[in-house]
Amino acid sequence: MCRSRFRRLVCGSFAVILLLAALPHAQAGIAFQANYLDGANEGFNDTSVYGGSTLGAVRRNAFEFAMNIWGSALAPSYAGETIKIDASFDGLGGTSTSATLAQAEVSHENLNTSIPLIYAAALANHLVGYDYSGTSENEGTITFNSDIDGSTVLGTKTWYYGTDNNAGANQIDFVSTALHEIGHTLGFAGRMQNDGSYKDFLFNQYDFFVVRTSDNALLWSLSQADRYDAIIGDNISWSGAQAIAANGGVLPKLYAPSTWASGSSYSHLDETTFALELMSPLYTDGTTHEISALTMGMMVDMGWTSAVPEPGTLAVWSVLAITTSLVRRRRRD
Repeated sequence: MCRSRFRRLVCGSFAVILLLAALPHAQAGIAFQANYLDGANEGFNDTSVYGGSTLGAVRRNAFEFAMNIWGSALAPSYAGETIKIDASFDGLGGTSTSATLAQAEVSHENLNTSIPLIYAAALANHLVGYDYSGTSENEGTITFNSDIDGSTVLGTKTWYYGTDNNAGANQIDFVSTALHEIGHTLGFAGRMQNDGSYKDFLFNQYDFFVVRTSDNALLWSLSQADRYDAIIGDNISWSGAQAIAANGGVLPKLYAPSTWASGSSYSHLDETTFALELMSPLYTDGTTHEISALTMGMMVDMGWTSAVPEPGTLAVWSVLAITTSLVRRRRRD
């Protein structure tokens, strides 16, 4: 089993964006199970008073709310299908203007050792129809930055643990951060490196759908030099049929700036085209807790089963007002 790590960074100042998500989630399908790794009186087990509860209980409620959103969007392929995520809080540091919000590790499995293709462990289980990775193994690990609370980093900004998508100007929405990181643990991330090679010479299911936009050539089939040119040349897109359908028949563009951005390039939707998508590299305050049709389409392309009959019916977004600029940037190593 191997792991890949992802991080999410916050930087900037303020923003106001209003969104509407038109359709509710489907009923829960796949179960998610959190294993909280924090010790007594810290992180998800913090016993300090927070409103009418404890801080740890409020944090657990918000994280489980995010897991249930993903669970309701995905249909199981076998009875009792469960995705296990280790979760904790730790001081990840930062500055007055930027800080890592969370970092995630995704476990991988190789279902066929004769080819250099591996799968996110949760997706591997889903595809084979049983817990291939073993009931004692987790499918992902997420660590949230405890320094966001208080004045250690980001000035007066703190986590917002509400589930109503109503974070204030000086608050960072925890649920949307958790949704993004969970998305990575489900396989929304490739193994491309900054020189055009694949980590450990292995590509995964995400990599399998990335093409060079200019000629639709599968990126994994190209030379390392040609892959490098594409990933720094704003020249990569997603080729899966479900995502293309959800994007109005157009190949969804992936993020490929001229300078490789560690943790952002390649493994996200293009920021300019899809600024308000959950899985874009930059995130603005007010982003909905809904999983969009495009994101779900990409998940279905990789092999997940949607709990909604058609990806295009999952959510409709409408932008009402936009100003600048509290931006959250997702990074991966």
